[in-house]
Amino acid sequence: MDEPSRWVRGFVVFPPDAPRRPARLRIELRDVTFADGPAPLLAELSTDVPIGPGARYPFELHAPAGPARSAQALACHVDLTGDGILRAGDLVSTMAIPVPPQGTVANLIIPVTVVPEPLNT
Repeated sequence: MDEPSRWVRGFVVFPPDAPRRPARLRIELRDVTFADGPAPLLAELSTDVPIGPGARYPFELHAPAGPARSAQALACHVDLTGDGILRAGDLVSTMAIPVPPQGTVANLIIPVTVVPEPLNT
């Protein structure tokens, strides 16, 4: 029997200091129910998008519904080089974006911030 599915929709919101250029956008929905192990990937989106200061990029994920007592969260990495490695200048979500485990969800906001250059020590 197939698991029930739903849509998770919203916007990635870019800060005023975001660069104006194309980048690889990756959004992941993970099961974060248990803190003592890896968070299983439930759904993902990976696409090339134009980004810029103050931009809003709409997203849509088709995801399985989870048990009512489970916890799910979104994370976002905007990869300027497209190599999948987090680097200075990339943009990332820095806070948990909780997602209800059941039902279609709309108008979620994922704010991203620029990863700073490392401090010289």
